[in-house]
Amino acid sequence: MRTVIFSPPLRRGSGGLAAIWELAGILSRQGRPVALVSTDAGRTPAEPPAHVPYLPWDPEGSFLEPDDVWLVPEGWPNALAPGLRAGAHVLVYVQNWAFMMTGLPENVTWKKLAAGSRPERPLRFLAASGPVRYFLREILGLDGQNVMDDVLPPAVHPVFFREHARPGGRIRIAFMPRKNKALADQIRLITLALLDAANIETEFVSVHNLGREEVADVLAACHIFLSTGFPEGFALPPAEAMACGCVPVGFSGLGGFEYMRNPEPHPLPGLFEPPFALAREPRSGNGLFVADGDVLGAARALAHAVGLARAGNGRWKELVCNGRQTALAYTRRRLEERTEEIWKKFAETC
Repeated sequence: MRTVIFSPPLRRGSGGLAAIWELAGILSRQGRPVALVSTDAGRTPAEPPAHVPYLPWDPEGSFLEPDDVWLVPEGWPNALAPGLRAGAHVLVYVQNWAFMMTGLPENVTWKKLAAGSRPERPLRFLAASGPVRYFLREILGLDGQNVMDDVLPPAVHPVFFREHARPGGRIRIAFMPRKNKALADQIRLITLALLDAANIETEFVSVHNLGREEVADVLAACHIFLSTGFPEGFALPPAEAMACGCVPVGFSGLGGFEYMRNPEPHPLPGLFEPPFALAREPRSGNGLFVADGDVLGAARALAHAVGLARAGNGRWKELVCNGRQTALAYTRRRLEERTEEIWKKFAETC
């Protein structure tokens, strides 16, 4: 069974595109037939994985065989057509729940598309996290025939599993200004006002336009990562921060609750719990997380985290340790193992 993956024709790289290409590379290394297809393969924003061929695009799906798996990212519903025409096994890889609501023609829903697929070859959905799977089932109303039980999260790159000696003095807080910049600015200013009364000095460090190695260096030299991204299907940057021994505080994007856990009992009011049951793993208490967009709650949580970091006692060390253990559940090796398990199950049910 060959897997043919639609590679979106993006002009700039993205985390979602990198995850698609990493998946292609893993399938190839595992000895599974795999190929990429793009409507504009000649103008990709980076180098695709080696040894994975590109097939010429054809809207009629002539590049597909009936036994192929046609994998399409969730934000490109029009790309489903070649697979449906060819009678292939169509699999939608849903990396972000929010993108499920874009690109659909008027009066067309995912539930209607799933209901209209061939009964012997139903339209299938593979989620990148437990929260995304929840969204597919509980919000979009897709059933177990369509939504796979297994999830396939992205991997934290090995470069982030490092620990540097953090400087003394100020508590350093990393943040990504491209993630809801206006809210990040408000949180920063409110936090500074809260800390001014406590006479605690902090330094906010911008993570912007940096390479992966540089990002890892910044995170490893900071105590806290201010998470302001939403919506998210998985929220990779906070997991990368955990791998570096940097405690995330702020928003989950919903998808972050694949691995984000508040301490129990909650150490301060305003911490948020999602509307679904959390898996037992990872360990409880790897950060402080509030509702998306809750600026005041995020600032209070951030000020609380700064106080814990300054004290450096057992509670702070527990957050750091739990975060590291959490990140270890999302290594590249674990991604390869999950991919092997999922594709084996998929082949058995096709």
